[in-house]
Amino acid sequence: MAQPSVNAVRGIELGVRDVAASARFYEDAWGLLPVSREADAIHLRATGRDHQALTLRQSGRTSLRTIHAAATDKATVDALYERARALGIRVLDAPGALPALTGGGYGFAVAGPDGVKVTVSCDVKQHEAAIADRTRPQKFSHVVLRSSDQAATEAFFRDLLGFRLSDRTDGIDFLRCAGDHHSVALAREAGVGLHHMAFELPDLDALMYAAGRMSQKGHKLEWGIGRHSGPGNNVFSFFVEPNGFACEYTTDMEQVDDATYPQRSAAWWAGNRRYGPDAWGLCTQRSPVLAKARTGVLNAEHDARCDDIISAAMTSQAKEVA
Repeated sequence: MAQPSVNAVRGIELGVRDVAASARFYEDAWGLLPVSREADAIHLRATGRDHQALTLRQSGRTSLRTIHAAATDKATVDALYERARALGIRVLDAPGALPALTGGGYGFAVAGPDGVKVTVSCDVKQHEAAIADRTRPQKFSHVVLRSSDQAATEAFFRDLLGFRLSDRTDGIDFLRCAGDHHSVALAREAGVGLHHMAFELPDLDALMYAAGRMSQKGHKLEWGIGRHSGPGNNVFSFFVEPNGFACEYTTDMEQVDDATYPQRSAAWWAGNRRYGPDAWGLCTQRSPVLAKARTGVLNAEHDARCDDIISAAMTSQAKEVA
């Protein structure tokens, strides 16, 4: 019997220090749309039919909190739950009904090796129709992680959730769970957390319009617009959002077939003359700001500024009371 597997990463949840300010960026500049709200969170959709692509939740620090994976049906969800128990993975919630605010459905949650929550669900409500605006992201594309133990994290996604290795390079390992070349990737960077997140646009023209909107809103393009000459072969454009996370618009991700795709090693890619950061040759260098975002340095700086503001406000209030 084939190993049960998830078939998509439907979105993620970020912890942020200011939900309202973060939501303004993702709605007005990035192009997502609000779906539902909680006292401490907002859920945002892309233009596709998936219920949501991103949740922003009030938190004491900026962080990647949750990765949401999709399964085809309840039998698959239950089989993955039993596999998690058999592998000794820490289960956070047993399979059951999920909150209506996030689309309902049926699923469970586990803790990944670095403590990031991963949910597995099916039958999540979809919107009746897609939104006819090609300049906004149509779906969540992929998440790239920094891990304290890359081998253990890869094993978690492979052995529990059924991901398959697409390619290894000297910098990133790429994992897939469906036709997209990768939905999760693991970056060889120090520390733990989000390296970057990516949202898919319908095509290159749509991506150019979206990047133009970001520029008009005052957000600098930190790397791109280019096309990877290597794993995924996708078009990329990187920005840094107000919390210090690296976020990417992407399109034209390579589609792969489990039966025919040749898994390739870091040595193979290193010896390939065509392999490089940008096939078009227009943007081979990433900005220093993007480098700081992908290593978590900007998140830490953002949190430190927030703490300073809070401390100053509390000191001012204490002086007024005195």
